[in-house]
Amino acid sequence: MADLAFACTSCGAQLEYAPGTRVLKCPYCGHENPIEAALASAVAEIDYATGLAEAEQSAPTETVSVVSCKRCAAEFQLDSAIQASRCPFCGTPIVLEPRALTHLRPGALLSFGFDAKAARSKYESWLSGLWFAPNDVKRLAKTDAGFIGMYVPYWTFDAATRTDYAGQRGINYSRTVREGDKTRTVVETRWTGCSGEVVRDFDDVTVVASRSLPEGYLDKLEPWDLGELAPYNPSYLRGFGAQTYQLGLAGGFEGAKQKMDGVIRRDVCADIGGDKQTISSLRTAYDAVTFKHVLLPVWLNSFRYGGKTYSFVINGRTGEVQGQRPWSWIKIGLAALVAAAVVVVVVLLVDKH
Repeated sequence: MADLAFACTSCGAQLEYAPGTRVLKCPYCGHENPIEAALASAVAEIDYATGLAEAEQSAPTETVSVVSCKRCAAEFQLDSAIQASRCPFCGTPIVLEPRALTHLRPGALLSFGFDAKAARSKYESWLSGLWFAPNDVKRLAKTDAGFIGMYVPYWTFDAATRTDYAGQRGINYSRTVREGDKTRTVVETRWTGCSGEVVRDFDDVTVVASRSLPEGYLDKLEPWDLGELAPYNPSYLRGFGAQTYQLGLAGGFEGAKQKMDGVIRRDVCADIGGDKQTISSLRTAYDAVTFKHVLLPVWLNSFRYGGKTYSFVINGRTGEVQGQRPWSWIKIGLAALVAAAVVVVVVLLVDKH
């Protein structure tokens, strides 16, 4: 059913968001409607420190119509302009039977920076660099169904941290060891106990709230230009999909703390000093914690080859590509034979001299 709020005033067709702009554009007559200028306002942070339950209660919610994939459990909105018959995350055929879902309303988003045609070009450039992919895979991937632009859910967290630590500082020194009538120099480490405190403020620690793509793929799409986040407006979703979060707020904060912990450990080692460091204990306090629920733009594609599904993702802002790929063991075997032949030739030449 057509949405009158997004109808073209010129021809009556449904408007879609035009990537890289702040307008909705008619795909038929080209008429443009500007998206509300209110998007220039600040993106709000929501307080987390008062407690998880209160944080979730104070965050705004929305009820949306979502489609579920029975294979990967992804739940996502699909714009009426997308006539999808397969899950954009895993490629499984789906039946478009939407249901209502109430969830935390996104507070902000990054809009798509380029269209599907540009995404296809970046994807094919990436494919051309896969030396050990089967040739028929490249042909299949290029002729498979088109990309779907999907807004993927993320949590971002700010926090002021203070960490008490205990550990050991190692100072290297050299000494001479006699072995029979010979001597040699060995390097050993003298350890002393130490303790202290490090302070670190974190801003926009991102945690992907989707579990529908291979682990690590979305992390490899970073960095995101979060300074360009705009307050959430459904107009940007016209012509695109939007996934609902599979990782809740509490799980998101645990993921953020893991990311913070790696940085804090580096700070502690720098504070310990010396040539080597070990950490015995860390006690971190998190203050002034706030969060945002944001949507970030990703172009998705997948295809089946040899009975397996291979997924590809593209950062909808930078064009960074990450994906799964099958391997051609014939090509790898030939490369190994060539490498072995080169080694044999080098050995023969060395022997002649």
